[in-house]
Amino acid sequence: MRLAVCSSKGGVGKTSTAANLAAVLGSRAADGRGRVLAVDADPQDSLGRAFGVVAKGREDSLAGLLEDPEADARAAVRSDVAPGVDLLPAHTSLEAVGVALAAQGGLLTGIRRVLRPLLTDYDHVVLDTHGDLGNLTLSAVAAADAVLTVFTSDPGSALGAARVSAFVEQHRRFENTSAQLVGVACSLWDREGRAAREVVGALEGTGLPLLDTRIPLSRRVPSSTLAKRPVVLSAPTSPVALAYTALTDEVLASYSERVPS
Repeated sequence: MRLAVCSSKGGVGKTSTAANLAAVLGSRAADGRGRVLAVDADPQDSLGRAFGVVAKGREDSLAGLLEDPEADARAAVRSDVAPGVDLLPAHTSLEAVGVALAAQGGLLTGIRRVLRPLLTDYDHVVLDTHGDLGNLTLSAVAAADAVLTVFTSDPGSALGAARVSAFVEQHRRFENTSAQLVGVACSLWDREGRAAREVVGALEGTGLPLLDTRIPLSRRVPSSTLAKRPVVLSAPTSPVALAYTALTDEVLASYSERVPS
């Protein structure tokens, strides 16, 4: 599975979702279910920071690999940032590199090109994307075969989920990607909140692949970021960690159902 975790805006728990999915999948590598490559395709480099990884410079990151087609992708990968997980970090220069590469017509297939020599080493790739539907996000989706989007109790984020779905379908029609939307997941869930229930109710009527798992609002998630360990590793028995584990199983089941083998 090559999974791009997308949203049309920031602050919805996208990076936390990507980090914890990668960590859950990686923890299962010991059972023979394959290693995971986590790819930070966001100039804010939040996915790398979730695992305690910061690129030293442009050449040490996805930005450098996009900029130089001759660069060795394996040299930029950080090994064993968590059990079963390797990571390709971002760098703050990624946005400028993306703009320059887009002007040359090389960004759309850029991330796919970078990942091609790495794919045989991994059973799963999880890409954290820019918090919008711009060119960097499209490049990540073009490298994926599955997309997961995240919403919260904010009514605007429900509209964002619909926008991601339309974005994926548009670029499938243009043949820029073959990726399927495999799930719409609820993050920062406040089960006592009326707004949260209304947002879920609105999405239930859209036909989007709404997943059953709700990731609860929890102080453990920002604490785990400070600890540089996804919450499924720092507090594995907590309700939020168990929810991320259940979400991983749902995503895998939806992937098996929706994505041709």
